[in-house]
Amino acid sequence: MSNKIETSPFEDPSNPFQDPSITSALNSTRTVQEAADEDVPLNDFNATSFHHVSDNRDPFSSSQTTLPAQPANDYSQREEALRQKERELADRERDLEQRQRQTLQRRDNNFPPCFPILYLNIVDEIPMQHQTTVLWLYREWLLFLVTLVMNFFACLWILFSHPASVTSAPTNMGVALTELFTHTLASFFLWYRPVYNAYMKDNSMYFFFFFIFNGFHILYTFYMAVGIPSTGGAGLILLVTLFSEHYIGPAVLTLLATICWLSMGILAVILYKKTYDHYKAAGHTFNEAKSEAYSHMGRSTVVREAAVNAAWNSATNRR
Repeated sequence: MSNKIETSPFEDPSNPFQDPSITSALNSTRTVQEAADEDVPLNDFNATSFHHVSDNRDPFSSSQTTLPAQPANDYSQREEALRQKERELADRERDLEQRQRQTLQRRDNNFPPCFPILYLNIVDEIPMQHQTTVLWLYREWLLFLVTLVMNFFACLWILFSHPASVTSAPTNMGVALTELFTHTLASFFLWYRPVYNAYMKDNSMYFFFFFIFNGFHILYTFYMAVGIPSTGGAGLILLVTLFSEHYIGPAVLTLLATICWLSMGILAVILYKKTYDHYKAAGHTFNEAKSEAYSHMGRSTVVREAAVNAAWNSATNRR
């Protein structure tokens, strides 16, 4: 009974690694590995299957790890540019709010002063950077009115003086009187009002109208300064004739009218060039003006009614 209890069932009867065959195999493998480590030098690893990459750079060099230093003034320039943009946005927002407040306010017509039919105010409606240009354009228009009045009185005086060589005096006076009324309204609504709206709304279509009609206005100005007979212009040709025949009174008035024609023409060319430079700098194009004109015509009730009537008449005629 006691002999059976001496052996425990949980005791490993034998260690498998103590087997003589396994022990001799492990010893032989360790011996071969040590011999291989002794025979192969460290420099022979280039002949192994590892791919060798030649690189003469020092991986611990500071030039490999540090980023190129940016100049300090670069950051200051960027900061200044951002501040400039913020100031521009603030100015635009302030101008927009001011215009909105002015739009909400009720405005009474103030032009022309004798019979107001519309509202004009350069300080309130035109941006500050363009107010000087628009003011000079207004002065050009006023100078045109003064020139027309001066031209009419010069032709009227010539008619009363009866110079023998000036046979077209009645025609000149009649044409000058007609131009005094027609050209005053035409110049205002064909080129001054468009350029006023162009600077106020930054609209390409209004700029285009100004370039067309003010261009004709400049040509007309120099044409009248020549003083061709029967054209209503008190200009150079008529001036020379009057001085040669010693008609001093009408000659002096004709001289003043000629100076007004030439001065206004030069001023008109300068302002035309200034407006054109602004037009190009703002990036406006003819295609933009054409699209704005189509859009404006589409919003017009008169144009829409005319289109509807034309379509209705066309459909009726087909029936």
